[in-house]
Amino acid sequence: LLIVLLLATTTVPTCQAQSKPKKPNIMIIFADDVGTNDVPGYWNDTTSSSQSIVPMPNIRNLMSTGTSFSDAHSTPLCAPSRYVLLSGNYQHRGVKYGGTWNVNYDFGNQFRMKQKSIAEVLGQNGYVTSMVGKWHLGGKIPTVDGVEIGSKSKPNKEYLMTDSRNDWSKPMEEGPWDIGFQTSYVTLAGIQNPPYIFLRNGTVVVDDDIQSDNTVDTVDTVAVDFDSQIKYWPEGNYSMPHGLSKIDKPGEGSTSWDSTAYNMILVNETRQFLDDHLASIASDPDNAKPFFSYVSLGGVHIPHSPPDKYLDGTPVAGTYGSPHLDVLYEVDLVVGSLMEMLEEMNILNDTIVVFTSDNGGLGADDDAMESAEVGHYTGGPLRAHKATIYEGGHRVPMTIKWDGGNVPRGEMRSHYVGLSDLYSTLCDLVGVEVPKRQAVDSVSFAKYLMDESSNRRLRDSLGFWSFAKYGNSFRLGQESVRMGDWKLIHNYQNETFELYNLSSDISETTNLVSDVDETLVENLYDEIKRIGPCHDSEEPFYVLRQKRKRTCEWFGQRNTWKRCDRFVEGWIHCRLTCALSSSPQCKKMFEVE
Repeated sequence: LLIVLLLATTTVPTCQAQSKPKKPNIMIIFADDVGTNDVPGYWNDTTSSSQSIVPMPNIRNLMSTGTSFSDAHSTPLCAPSRYVLLSGNYQHRGVKYGGTWNVNYDFGNQFRMKQKSIAEVLGQNGYVTSMVGKWHLGGKIPTVDGVEIGSKSKPNKEYLMTDSRNDWSKPMEEGPWDIGFQTSYVTLAGIQNPPYIFLRNGTVVVDDDIQSDNTVDTVDTVAVDFDSQIKYWPEGNYSMPHGLSKIDKPGEGSTSWDSTAYNMILVNETRQFLDDHLASIASDPDNAKPFFSYVSLGGVHIPHSPPDKYLDGTPVAGTYGSPHLDVLYEVDLVVGSLMEMLEEMNILNDTIVVFTSDNGGLGADDDAMESAEVGHYTGGPLRAHKATIYEGGHRVPMTIKWDGGNVPRGEMRSHYVGLSDLYSTLCDLVGVEVPKRQAVDSVSFAKYLMDESSNRRLRDSLGFWSFAKYGNSFRLGQESVRMGDWKLIHNYQNETFELYNLSSDISETTNLVSDVDETLVENLYDEIKRIGPCHDSEEPFYVLRQKRKRTCEWFGQRNTWKRCDRFVEGWIHCRLTCALSSSPQCKKMFEVE
């Protein structure tokens, strides 16, 4: 995989762009499995559980020059969070309530018909949009002409590239390019699952020149020769040009796949995108456009395979007490590289930078065990970790920096916000209107970002859902809601409840469900049901294309599936009715094996 020295001379005088876009640029740096205590100073105390081992000076600098959020939340897992971020919706408004994790022959990606991503909305308002890195929202496998594949047919995950049914000389459908990203360079599932290969704008590509150092010239990617450039990777460790590459899940990929190079490749691809973008401005300053860059990192998801050296020669592997911590260190180096390139290109002042993570940190008893042994706990005082309904599963670091927009420097906000809220917030900041019936679970905190006292229109509640695998399907295992300081958890499979006051019990140690007025629990539970995946509105609502009000009963009459698919209001207001008519998800949700 191609790595270019970060400080190599570029062919475009990027720092000399003469015309600035009217709207600010946007860059979202989306880390993977980075918990709140992975960032030093997040908890601002010195207890043993709240000390990060890795100093992370670049992220700390981002926090000191921007505004951070101490109560920001994702979903408990990766794929659902990516949909939430890009759609502005709760995860169950997508095709699969538990998220779309894999490519398929059927529906494609997680977005429902007529749903618009933030990339699409920004693109329609003059932005140049780009994505690099981990996609993890599904897609439709290109198939051989004339081959009929049933809707229930399953892909061969290990042999996805050479399966006789598939034709990867064609571009894949329902990827980033189909939801508004004009350019993209992605892997379907980061570094964790096959296929271990990149797709550029939907087409599978490999690098045609692999070197053992970081000083090679940029080489364009070319179409794949499947006979010589695709191989099967068994589980194991492999000595590659940039370090010890790791394969946890066996499967096919590029012969040059090197998991240690992944994040560095994303840095180089982002630099190339910015170079190209600023070159276009220099050639046509009268039509200058802002950019939206979505950088979706592989770190710190397993397998932990830090590079021996970073792009500038900085040693990485073996620097801290575990491979997990070494990759965490690399994430900070990546943030530093991205900030440095924005500054040297003279566009940092005009760029809104967001740093956050897709879910909570890794568990001390599992993927981060070695880190815990040297005193590092990814969630600090929070209970549990990624994939759980507790705070350690979904509370994430979040920082927003925008020097040109006068975002306060070094301040912290304490009201709870969600990844879905970034959609409306960013649109507000750049002066783009969110289309009607889009980002329906996104509440802008743009004014609160600028002024802590402007807190009147923040969200009242925030919901979370944890799906567990039962047989071949995902079913709702737990759900919770946050309202004020209270957090109610509903355990579906045994119908029990947990209630915590987070202002006095951030670690969720004392269940107060039996110690409070039952009215409080009832109100919280009503809110869970109202915002949850299987709920029908009791009141009529306006259907735009019908130019009149309708009810969920109307959506549940003849041709229910067609009505839900045809009118976007159906899936917004009648999630139970629409789900029961088109899929078994709500039925399975209430089943107990």
